[in-house]
Amino acid sequence: MEKGRRVREEVKWWVEVARKNLERAEASVERGDFEAATFWSQQTVEFMLKALVLFKGMLPPKTHNLVELYGLVRDLVGDIAEELLSELTPYYSISRYPDIFPGVPVVHRNTALRFLKFSRELFRKACGVVGVEV
Repeated sequence: MEKGRRVREEVKWWVEVARKNLERAEASVERGDFEAATFWSQQTVEFMLKALVLFKGMLPPKTHNLVELYGLVRDLVGDIAEELLSELTPYYSISRYPDIFPGVPVVHRNTALRFLKFSRELFRKACGVVGVEV
């Protein structure tokens, strides 16, 4: 019983950080910093998927691979745009490690907006699953 309460509390922590990441993504779009917006959108999705993994009673793996994380919680959230997960996954590394891809990454406004919309939708859907208010 105690263990179950602890997991629920941890789920709330991950959701709260995901909420902050989503706010950072939104603020970055408003500033025109589309690279940052994309990174924070990726982080929103990653943290919500990890919250769902915890919600299932498992420990989230130490990975930034959104497709892998989604595979662990597909039964909870149903079908989502898996191609966006694949496309968004590399933005964690691209934004953190400039030597992975040659040159400075450039993200266009429409790309950032597409990822932001996706991260908002997943955030709302996952909040509904875990029972946390949006």
